[in-house]
Amino acid sequence: MLSGFVTDVGRKLAERWAGAVVLPGLVFTAVAATALTLRQRHWRDMDLLHRQLTALTGEGAASGSTRTAVLLLGVLAASFAAGLLADALAGPYEQALLGGWPGPLGRVGDALTGRRHRIWEARDQACRAARAEGADTGLVGELEARRNEVALVRPECPTWIGDRLRAPAVRIRLEYRLELADSWPRLWLLLPDSTRQPLAEARQRLDEAMRLGGWALLYLPLGALWWPSALAGTGAALVAWRRCRERAEEYAELVESAVDVHLPDLFERFDEETHPARASLGPAVTERFRKGAGPRRS
Repeated sequence: MLSGFVTDVGRKLAERWAGAVVLPGLVFTAVAATALTLRQRHWRDMDLLHRQLTALTGEGAASGSTRTAVLLLGVLAASFAAGLLADALAGPYEQALLGGWPGPLGRVGDALTGRRHRIWEARDQACRAARAEGADTGLVGELEARRNEVALVRPECPTWIGDRLRAPAVRIRLEYRLELADSWPRLWLLLPDSTRQPLAEARQRLDEAMRLGGWALLYLPLGALWWPSALAGTGAALVAWRRCRERAEEYAELVESAVDVHLPDLFERFDEETHPARASLGPAVTERFRKGAGPRRS
């Protein structure tokens, strides 16, 4: 039974590895080889590409088979290396989407954050004014929807994705006076599998979208050698950005929902008189989780 379980896990890991690393790596390796062969001058000369491939595999049967085997091994190694590099570039791509822009770009980020903040404040004031005047609920809902298009909470990031992923922590702090960064590891241990699995899958989909951004960063520099590669990289970057928005919305919503549903379990575990959840208990539980270390840096 144990050997069967190990075999099944190994098979699933191999399938995931092949789908996430090897196949995209093979495509990138093929594009890179095409770019290095054709360059800008012969960008659509498929006959030249065919001749170069034939020359690599050799003419004789024996030598051709040996060269083909060596070529395949080299392609697999290059594909694997490209996959590792794309994974590494997914981190900087994620930081860019979250608004962590270094150096001179930080000033641009501050300007964008200020602009988003002003737009959000103006729309929030319109919502408050409509509610104070007793406006129709439909109108108030429309105004709130327009405000939430900018961000669910007061913007502090230059990007929508950055503010969307920080929104659960802010909204939970305002609602329950509880710090999500300190309570989440404990809450995660209490979550049932029916809640953990959707959260893990949503996070995995977000990571996959970020990885697609890493692939885009690999394709774009090849445009200096072969311009169709830059076109492919631009398309991949746009698709990755769109997917990241959708996946960030999904993941953030699930995180906040998990807290709303299971927070009473957390309070009950750490205090005998904490059910149902009350906002007054948030500071006490937060301080207990911090253990005198103070708040973490965001």
